[in-house]
Amino acid sequence: METDQEESTAGVSPGNREWEEPWILEHPRFKEMMAMDVADHAQVYAAFLVYMDLLEVRNWQDLQIHGSSELHFIYLHGLEKEGCIPQLIIPTPVSMSYSHERIQQFLKLNCTLEEAQSVSSILLAIVESDSTVVYYKLTDGFVIPDPPDFIEDMDSKQWRKKRQRQLR
Repeated sequence: METDQEESTAGVSPGNREWEEPWILEHPRFKEMMAMDVADHAQVYAAFLVYMDLLEVRNWQDLQIHGSSELHFIYLHGLEKEGCIPQLIIPTPVSMSYSHERIQQFLKLNCTLEEAQSVSSILLAIVESDSTVVYYKLTDGFVIPDPPDFIEDMDSKQWRKKRQRQLR
């Protein structure tokens, strides 16, 4: 599986509830996620922080909250930018570990969504206790990378040097 990584701020500490801010417990979206009753409190808290990060910091659009009682977790579905392909986001606290089988279940879940993509991928959002969210894009198999933004850059000396440094 291929991974891409980004970082942002928002966090969760497993176990106790001292990390929760009082305003979060009163937030309508947090209450909505808790009312779904499909995941434990730490996963709901992580889902809420990822939801807020994507909506408020990264300006995602049409962000929807879903729950899976079969898989016991909350996931998000939305658009990074207007006109982009909808993405499935799996929020998780850093303390949770996943097997290959579990990740395959997530990928299958993405295929069942009505707006399924041609390339099966998910965005795994890992929420750390120090208020950090790390995003990994997981795909089912290899994916050919996008070409450079400017084709003429490929002929430049600077681009070739940069490419050689990346290959080392």
